[in-house]
Amino acid sequence: MTLFIVFLFLAAYNTGCMTALQLQHYGIYPAVPKEGFAGYLGANNRAALVPTIIPALLVFAASLGLVIFRPPFVTSLEADAAFFLNAIAAVSTAMWQRRLQGEMAVTGYSEEKVRQLIRTNWIRTISYWLLSALAISILVRLLPA
Repeated sequence: MTLFIVFLFLAAYNTGCMTALQLQHYGIYPAVPKEGFAGYLGANNRAALVPTIIPALLVFAASLGLVIFRPPFVTSLEADAAFFLNAIAAVSTAMWQRRLQGEMAVTGYSEEKVRQLIRTNWIRTISYWLLSALAISILVRLLPA
C-alpha cells in the first residue's frame, strides 16, 4: 500500500508541475528579455532539480516498482500502463524538452525552439494527466462504496 500511496502522491504532484510549466511558465518565455534569456534559462534549468527533476525520476521509479512489486489491488494492466505513461514522459523529455532548454540556455532565445518546446511538452503533460487519472481511478476503486 505504501508504494501505491507514494506513486499516487508523485503522480498528482508531477501532473500539477507539468501543467503549470505547460500553461504558464513556457508561455512567458517570449516576455523574458532576449539579451538575458540564456542566463535566465540556465538558472531555471539548474533550479529545476528539486521541484521537478527529482519528483519525475521518483514517479518513474515508483511506477517501475508497481510493475515489480505489484500490490494485489493494482492489476498488471494498470501497473504496465503506469510504467508506459512514465516512459512516454521520459522519452519526450530526453528527445525534446531537455535538449531544447539546454540549447537555448547556451544560444539564447529562439522563437522556433520555444514553439517546439510548447508543442512537444503536451506529450509529457498529457502523459502525466493520464497517469494521475489512472492513479485516482485505482484509489476510487479502493474506497468503500
